[in-house]
Amino acid sequence: MQTESQASNEPSHVVPVTDKKNHSKNAIKSSRFRVQSIARHNDVNAQIDEDHDKTLQERSENRRQNIRQRQQQNLERIFKLCYDSCSDETAGEPDPDWIHHFITIAQDIYSPSMQKLWSRILRQEIITPGSISLKAMITFQQMTQRDAQLFRRACLLACHFGQDSSKKLLTGLKYRSGFLLKQPSIDRLNLGHYQLPYSHLLELMGLGLILNTELESGKLQNGTPLPFHYQGHDYQIQPAKNGLSLLYYRFSPVGQEIAQLLGNHRNEEYKIHLTELLNKHFIVTSDASMHHTVI
Repeated sequence: MQTESQASNEPSHVVPVTDKKNHSKNAIKSSRFRVQSIARHNDVNAQIDEDHDKTLQERSENRRQNIRQRQQQNLERIFKLCYDSCSDETAGEPDPDWIHHFITIAQDIYSPSMQKLWSRILRQEIITPGSISLKAMITFQQMTQRDAQLFRRACLLACHFGQDSSKKLLTGLKYRSGFLLKQPSIDRLNLGHYQLPYSHLLELMGLGLILNTELESGKLQNGTPLPFHYQGHDYQIQPAKNGLSLLYYRFSPVGQEIAQLLGNHRNEEYKIHLTELLNKHFIVTSDASMHHTVI
């Protein structure tokens, strides 16, 4: 067993004070390291790393060459993802101008997750030429990964009803209770509970994906069923009383185009609360059942 004096003679593993200071200084300067790393990756680090021997013209040409190579890699990756996702479904012939615009935009998509979405755009246009407009592509080009994530959340909550197949975000139901002169009451769905607060809706409106105004359906008549669809689930909703109307935000035409690329995916918690709200004011039946079982 070591004595206390013997232990005190052993080499210490305590980090020297100077090393601690250097570590702290490095942590503080981590932003400088990040800038330097980004500059090197994009070949604009000459004034940061002064130990270079290339002229300004050589550095400029080298950067342009690297950009062209990365753009080529981006396109090859997107087309490979598209190819892998295709099967033997019937394909059309996309417009050559559309393909030109697609390549011009898609070559500058560097994020793997966004490249995957761009491969879906290409696949959709190949299967159904004319389904993705140039305006939709330009809008999608302007979207960041965060924007795409916000829009995906909105799509998870989207429904449509009646004979109109355009996607909508149901925000509540308006109804009258009691005397006719009394102001209508509103039963709201809190979209913020499903990670889509109003501030995020405003961002999606700013991108032109959702129309700015909350809309109200016409008054629904008692005894007249209304088709209602939520992410692949089809229902018939029949008002329990007259005077009911639906409040909602409508996806823009561009939002509709981009939303179709994401497919039908639902938020199970939202589905539960949605059906609870509908059952509160409607007789709700499922089209999936031959006997229209009440849900």
